[in-house]
Amino acid sequence: MGDSAGNGLDEDAALVLWCAHLPDLRARAAAGRWGDRLERTVARVRDHGRALDACTKFGLVDAGGRPVPHRGPGDTGVSLGYPDPHSGRPPSTGRGDYRCPRRLCSRQDRRDDDGHPPVCALFDDEPMRPSGPAR
Repeated sequence: MGDSAGNGLDEDAALVLWCAHLPDLRARAAAGRWGDRLERTVARVRDHGRALDACTKFGLVDAGGRPVPHRGPGDTGVSLGYPDPHSGRPPSTGRGDYRCPRRLCSRQDRRDDDGHPPVCALFDDEPMRPSGPAR
């Protein structure tokens, strides 16, 4: 998950973090009227720009590339917000793991409580791809 020196996230992990937080960033940007700035950065990342730079710019990681603790809507505590693809969390509805639709990052996710497959916010809510046969 970190770079080879152990100092922070590598580019792949930063892309996972960026994608996971993009819906919340968009909601905050709309409320704060900085959506144009965010969408310019989204376009750069989508066009193979550095996700680590985007995460730093929008406060998801510190200057050393380490995830910054944050509060999400409804959180009672502080978490790192980095999705753990190896958490062993069973799917609430449906089966199988899903992966990045463009095969650009290592993000993994499962269906939501209503059975909807996860989507990729970076690529305009494109559905994520099943990673293999259902278990």
